[in-house]
Amino acid sequence: MPAGTARRAGRAEVIASNAPVTIGALAVRARRRIRAHFFAQHAVTAEEAVPFVPQRRIECTQFERMLGKGIVREAGPGRYWFDLAAFRKDQDRTRAFLVPIVITLCLLVAGLITLLY
Repeated sequence: MPAGTARRAGRAEVIASNAPVTIGALAVRARRRIRAHFFAQHAVTAEEAVPFVPQRRIECTQFERMLGKGIVREAGPGRYWFDLAAFRKDQDRTRAFLVPIVITLCLLVAGLITLLY
């Protein structure tokens, strides 16, 4: 039996999972906490770098991703700072990817509503 299905009264029933949504929400919250840590200490240049130790596994994963993208930069051993320019560039890249998808979906929904009206 495939994952995500259960047997009930002789038939397969698909069980919906909220795991992807939950993981996405946790990742967003972790990125927000990381960003808030650096903003609260005004660590937005190499001279103002501060120590940061992720508290949870999801924070560790997101912190490593932010390091890989250059959003968080290391100024010295264990001292990091938040690169605002790289953060904005990453946000712009995400918007450039998502906006056409959202517009297309909206047009499709509007077309379906018009056809079915």
